[in-house]
This record gives sequence, C-alpha cells and structure tokens, in this order.
Amino acid sequence: MGAQAPQWLLTSFVDAMQQIGATASQTDLEQEGANLAERWSAPERQMHNLRRLMNTLTYIDEISSSAHDPDILRVAAWYHGAFLNKALEIKLGGFQANFASTRCIDHAHNRLTNLGVPEEVVVRVDELIAFLTRHRAPRTDFDAQVLVDADLACLSCSPQDYKKLRCSLRAELSELDDLQFIKARMALVKKLLSYETIYQSPLGSTWEDTARANLEVELTRLEREKAQLCQAAQTEDTDDTEEADDTDEVVENSTTTTGTLIIKRRSIKKRIPVASADDEATSTGVLPRKIEENTDSDEDVETTSSLESAVESLDLPTAD
Repeated sequence: MGAQAPQWLLTSFVDAMQQIGATASQTDLEQEGANLAERWSAPERQMHNLRRLMNTLTYIDEISSSAHDPDILRVAAWYHGAFLNKALEIKLGGFQANFASTRCIDHAHNRLTNLGVPEEVVVRVDELIAFLTRHRAPRTDFDAQVLVDADLACLSCSPQDYKKLRCSLRAELSELDDLQFIKARMALVKKLLSYETIYQSPLGSTWEDTARANLEVELTRLEREKAQLCQAAQTEDTDDTEEADDTDEVVENSTTTTGTLIIKRRSIKKRIPVASADDEATSTGVLPRKIEENTDSDEDVETTSSLESAVESLDLPTAD
C-alpha cells in the first residue's frame, strides 16, 4: 500500500515534480505520489514492485551525471509502473506487449496535465515511457539512454540475486503456462543479447559483462526447458494416437434368457469390390453390379465375456 512507502521516497517524488514545472499544491503532489506508490505495491507485483522502483531511482542517481534533466527521468520511472503487463496481454502481444505501456502513457499524460506540468514536458515523459517499454533508447538521446540503462541495471547482479529475479518474474506471471512464459521470455532475452551493447550510456557500460553473462545462462536454461516441454507434449500426443488405434472394433451387446449381459466383439474388415463378367460399362469405366464380402473362415470370430469381466471394455472411448 502507499502507506508502506518511505517518506523520503514520496518527498523525492514531490521534489522531482516541482522541478519539472508542476503547479499543483504540495498536498496534491503528495497524494499523487502516494497513489503511484500504492500501484507499485499491489500484492500481485512480485518483481515490478516498490523495491524495483526504488532501485531504478537509485541507479538513475548513480549514472545521471551524463543526463541533462534527471528529474524528468525520475518522473518517467514513477509513471512507467502505473500499470503492469498481465498474462493475457503477453499472450496477445508477446513479452513486450504495448497494452500496459499505452495505459501508462495515457495515465501519465492525463495526470501530469492536471497537475500543471507544461505540455512539452508531458510529451517528453510519454516518450520516455515508450522507450522503457522497448528497452532501447535512440542513439542520440542521452537522457533516455540513462533511464533505460537504470531500468535494466537489475540484470547486472550476482547469480543468486538473478535467480531470485527470475523466480519473482515467473510468480508475477503465474497465469501463463510454462511454455507460454518460456517463449515470451526467450524472445526478450534474445533481443537483449542481440544488441552490440545492452547498456548505452557511458556509465551504464560498467554493468555490461555481468548482465550479459546472466542473460546467456538464462537463455541456455530456457532452451533446455522448452525442449523438455516440447518432447513431453510429443510423447503425450503419441500416446493419445495409440489409444485411438485400439478402438477399431465394433462392440455389440445382447442379453441371455437368464438376464446376463453378453458383450460381443466383431472385427470389421473392408468390403472388397469384385468385378464380374457382366459388369456394366459406363462412360467413366466399369460399374460393378455388387460388392462381395470376403468370406475367410476367421472373419466372424466372436468373443464373449460376462458382465463382470467386461467393465473395462465398457469404459473404452468410442469414435464419434
């Protein structure tokens, strides 16, 4: 909840808002900060939570010497988490779905405008949130590079902390099944690794080697888990096919004079068309007059069983 946010965090939000030109009262700005903190503290947020926000703000401070206006970056980081990408959105749009991003941008635009932030600054915050969603900033936008790098700084941690990060992300997206999650996560990890450098800002480059090593290990793990899931699915499909092949016989029921249920199984064999000498000739070929049935001696072999021994057969699935 918002009440759990430390006072220094709310104070820093108010200061940043005043620095970017907000004309709203101190009370209104404090309430806005509390509302955002409550959003970041929602119980379903296992990874993108208030702790993540505080870490991102700390990283901004750490590398902001190359930024022209770090306060706009701080405000963009706050509003970037107004909404969270949920499982359904990821199913529809991939791991980097724009659904939540669009809502965050709309929310930020409306709230900042109502709080008296100049229009050009509001547009800039909207733009920065979009860069955060794409995990990439333009080559010439040094402030955006600082913000995106600060957001990705969590990837540069110890293997133990990285494992906790992966687990918290999986818990946050628990509505996705394993294969959906793995495919979506693989797409993002591959994209990050495809960049010549993950971090674009001058000071952010110190995180490069550790983050890249963590991502490579994660990608190897994801590929292995995906292969195991696909193999298990193929095995299950094969088993289902074999079960379907076991139903190639007709089951007939009859009742004896004593009331005992008799189950008769009869193998069904194909009827073979037999041409005779007096077949009619047609414009498209020969039309057989009749179809004779194969009369092999073992064709109509029947087996019977009592009701007690036939329960398992009664439970067999039948073809539609």
